[in-house]
Amino acid sequence: MAQRLNESSVGITIPTQRQLGQYDLERVWWGQATVDPHRDRIVHLSIDEINLYALSTAGIITAFNNETGKKLWATQLGRGNNIGYAPVSNSKYVYITVGTKLYAIDRLNGEIDWELALPGSASTSPTVDEDAIYVGTLSGRMYAWDLKKLNELSNESKLPAWRESAIRWTFQTGDTINTPPLVTNRTLLFASQDGSLYSVTLQDRQLAFQFETDAPISASLAEEGKSLFLASEDQNLYCLNILNGIVRWRIRTSFPLRYPVSVLDNEVYLSSKKNGLFQLSAQSGLEQWWQPLGSRFISLSPTRVYATDELGNLLVLSRTDGAVLSAVPLRKYQVKLMNEQTDRIFCSSESGIILCLKQKDLPFPIRFKNQDKYPILPEISPEPAAKEDQSETSADGENTDN
Repeated sequence: MAQRLNESSVGITIPTQRQLGQYDLERVWWGQATVDPHRDRIVHLSIDEINLYALSTAGIITAFNNETGKKLWATQLGRGNNIGYAPVSNSKYVYITVGTKLYAIDRLNGEIDWELALPGSASTSPTVDEDAIYVGTLSGRMYAWDLKKLNELSNESKLPAWRESAIRWTFQTGDTINTPPLVTNRTLLFASQDGSLYSVTLQDRQLAFQFETDAPISASLAEEGKSLFLASEDQNLYCLNILNGIVRWRIRTSFPLRYPVSVLDNEVYLSSKKNGLFQLSAQSGLEQWWQPLGSRFISLSPTRVYATDELGNLLVLSRTDGAVLSAVPLRKYQVKLMNEQTDRIFCSSESGIILCLKQKDLPFPIRFKNQDKYPILPEISPEPAAKEDQSETSADGENTDN
């Protein structure tokens, strides 16, 4: 493993606690995802209430405990010919689309429970709850699959022949669906390249409302409370009533909106690679500050906003006014997770070295969403940190187990 790690991670160093202390940051853990060092790289990071998932171009998904960094499992999906979208999960399984395949992976041990040949190529990450999984396709069709039925068919070895019986409904849009759908208690919301947002009922696909923009919708949807936030390439950011689609407010920018919008603690973070990072009021849409050096929102703490700049450095910003407090040189950790769950900062090198960082004075994660899904008590026994004098990656017990 040490040999593979060194071959695939030339020039990558793990920042020491002393180095991070200059920025009032602390390393919670680091680990090595499973990759093929000769042809593979990490392309996606995603997180749920328990785990962090790293997905590589060869279709290898690696799971870590997101608090301790303990490596839980690594699983190869398919033959590695297709790049998948970011994994999603519910209480039992991790789901991922790779090409025309949908995989259900046991969240605890990484075993593939079933795989489903989709009727068309997936065009984005799916969205899942405990009852159904929703998959958008390049043809513009949204599929709602019944998870209980899929599990039954898998147990009876009837997949894929009887897959049609597991489809609850389908809905055809005018163009490719290229943002993950958003599920509420009664509706599913999804956007299409035809410039429309659709809201359909979960049980019988009745159209609750349709909202049209003047250009394709290519940025992921965001919600907070009863508000839905929709960024469009027509340069508008819309705040809609999530129940009926009525516009609460709208702001017009001077640039197309292609990056996902983050909404946390009644604050909207609007990212643009060339035009900076904006903090807006979620209630009114009024600009609260603008930081021209920021290019993408990463995470939030009670006093700070973390973002990247155009070069890939991690910017530490004042949450009050957006002033740059420091810039952490993490350019070689190119894959940075936009974390809306907690204040933790997760990033990865393309060779699979994963870092988890936090603000020094915050011993436990600050949780912003899905509070009811977390364990009652926090984890209090983190993995031992790497030695302070270690500046280059090397084999380090459990942290680099393959």
